[in-house]
Amino acid sequence: MSKKGNNSIDTKEELNTTLSEEGIGLLGRFLRGRIWYGAEWYFAVAGATVLIAILLMTLFAPVLAPYDPNGFVAAPFIPPGGGHQLLIVRDSDANNVNIDSLDQQVFGVIRNKNGDKVARELTDSITRYGDLDALALALAAGEVDFAFVDELDESMIPLSVNNLTIVVRGMGTSFPLGTDNLGRDMVSRVIWGARTVMSVALLSALFSSTVGITLGLISGFMSGLVDRVLSLTMDSLYSFPGLLLAIAMVAMLGPGMINVAVAVSVIYIPTFFRVVRGQVLTIKEELYVDAARSLGAKSSSILLEYILPNVIPSIVVVFSINIADAILTEAGLSFIGLGLPPDIPDWGYDLSKGHSFLVAGHWWLITVPGVLITLVSLSFSMLGESLSEILNPRLSDQ
Repeated sequence: MSKKGNNSIDTKEELNTTLSEEGIGLLGRFLRGRIWYGAEWYFAVAGATVLIAILLMTLFAPVLAPYDPNGFVAAPFIPPGGGHQLLIVRDSDANNVNIDSLDQQVFGVIRNKNGDKVARELTDSITRYGDLDALALALAAGEVDFAFVDELDESMIPLSVNNLTIVVRGMGTSFPLGTDNLGRDMVSRVIWGARTVMSVALLSALFSSTVGITLGLISGFMSGLVDRVLSLTMDSLYSFPGLLLAIAMVAMLGPGMINVAVAVSVIYIPTFFRVVRGQVLTIKEELYVDAARSLGAKSSSILLEYILPNVIPSIVVVFSINIADAILTEAGLSFIGLGLPPDIPDWGYDLSKGHSFLVAGHWWLITVPGVLITLVSLSFSMLGESLSEILNPRLSDQ
């Protein structure tokens, strides 16, 4: 009797558990993942969140980017948050300023600063000076009617010494991430560069996975001479350092997004091949495969309907991790000048050019693309490693 009672209790508990699982819905199941999988769930969610944001940024780049990524929209080397200008006049003229008639005045600006760009939009009467002190003296002496000075330089303006007054703030445009050495907006470069990097990484992963999975399935399933030849070929490719092989492929194929994607994809074909081949060698010995073969199933049907579905979890993990590595490889090729053409916005290219100006204090030119390359690569790696734990049935049963 006691045994029957225990079975009844177990059945009720299982029924209540099933009902509760059905009642929580998809969102509830998703949130319960943090209990089932622990830290891996948090890593997967964090990585996926960053990647979704980057993918949305690539899709809506024409809408999100404020400027043409190759357009010279401002002065070079504007620091992050800079660009806004102060309109300065003499104390005696402070009460007589007419904003609507600025096009009739003579402006003084500092050479190669954004004030020059803003003044040229208002008038052709511009006098350029080499530094802030020379501009302040010229304005005080009446050589010019107005002066434009960057807001970030306000603390260095000798206002009281030369009897000068700030009459308007915030003129012109601000650049949240600054501009590069050619006066191009870094925000626009970052957004369009994300599209370039993700396109190359995804295309390379698709090319390598298509070839590697196909050859891995054939090699593991057929065995014999075909397996030995394909394995030897893949081992030969795998023995080359990845970046050197990509450099050789790019040098042979030439520049261009498709060519770079193909060159990068060659590196990862052996990875997909090894993973898939190892899985196939194990799965093809399972009883359900023998049963399908004994019932007269064709080899193609066994591969596509019985073996491939069981290989997919491993493919997802390798695909995610290889995209992270592909981003670093593409950035490395662009950094050494063998990546995409200069007219295509690219994080690796910006990192390479910004490196030359780091000693001059223009740190944002390499910080912005460098942080994004690291962040996206880390997100793909976190997602891939977490999926490796989550999709492992041996670990999920513990």
